[in-house]
Amino acid sequence: MMIRAIVLLFTLVLPAALSGQVNIRIFARTKPSSVVFTPLSDDFVLNGGGGRNLVVKKDESVVITRYGEKVIYMTYSGESHVADSVSVEPPDEQALFLLRSPYSADGRKMLRGSVIVRSFPGSLLILNRTDLEHSLPGIVRAEAGGTGTEEYYRAQAVVARTYACRNIDKHELDGFNLCDDVHCQVYPGIIADSVIIKACKATEGKVIVDSDSILIEAAFHANCGGETAASADVWVADHPYLVTVRDPWCLSSRSARWDKTIDGDSWNDFLRSKGLSPGQEQILYSPPGSQPSRVFVRSVSGKNISNEDIRQYFALRSAYFALSRTENGTVFGGRGYGHGVGLCQDGARAMAASGKKYAEIAGFYYPGTYITDIINAKRPVRP
Repeated sequence: MMIRAIVLLFTLVLPAALSGQVNIRIFARTKPSSVVFTPLSDDFVLNGGGGRNLVVKKDESVVITRYGEKVIYMTYSGESHVADSVSVEPPDEQALFLLRSPYSADGRKMLRGSVIVRSFPGSLLILNRTDLEHSLPGIVRAEAGGTGTEEYYRAQAVVARTYACRNIDKHELDGFNLCDDVHCQVYPGIIADSVIIKACKATEGKVIVDSDSILIEAAFHANCGGETAASADVWVADHPYLVTVRDPWCLSSRSARWDKTIDGDSWNDFLRSKGLSPGQEQILYSPPGSQPSRVFVRSVSGKNISNEDIRQYFALRSAYFALSRTENGTVFGGRGYGHGVGLCQDGARAMAASGKKYAEIAGFYYPGTYITDIINAKRPVRP
């Protein structure tokens, strides 16, 4: 409760246009040193500083490359200049363009809005200045998957918008708002999925807040295995709406239960990595016939071993498991997929398919919260 008290003490300001323009770092994971810009629907205007403007026509490409603390931009016709930074502006907010990252696993993204490119330590800093509502369908598609009813995507849209608005200053010290990777929320660019676009539009500006009208920490995961986890058990931070919730809705999913066997040598390597000798770990094993649990920390010979330590070392689906020793090795009988806190996506999908509305779904996974318009929401001021 201490962390919640500190957050409330340093709250509360009414955000100005939280769901308006945001700067999203593109290709944040791969950090390319070169990017190719191509207008898809209209001509754009490139500003390279010093009053030098260049009209970039539809389907014409410009290559922008890091050059020490500056950038070089070059058209395919051979025109090139060195600049401190480059901005490319659209004729209107509906104009589309393509960004390609050569030699990058990210490949390409279709985007809307403007682009700012400048040098950054070791790479280019590529920012897409856009409206949060324009980016939301792509975020929802990437985070929620490609199957589900419109009501499921409405729930995910409200969750994704809430998460983005609460974390709008996550990269403030780096000069932008959010990134396009899992560190914030995955943003693949503009999509054409009409169901998801319609769901985002139907919930435009809607967010989830707690009883004090503060934007919630809108955590979500793939599958909780029948019971969500409390935030205090996973992340220490204690939020009254991120508590354990019994969830029968996700149990029919293939991700609800899993098993994995680790050979003896691999298990012993893990024990040694934690400063233990094989044979000292008996307390780690679950009692015979016991159900999976989220017992997060056990003390073994003065060493603290958590379920999360084990999960990360063996790349398990979750930290929700029973652990036993057999002649074949160490056996995990697990449940769920992900950290287990907040909204369970498989459960939300099943609830929506049964006729539940998005507000009911949000209220089930975040008890004590309600949905409101962003203009009525507040953000916690970080201490």
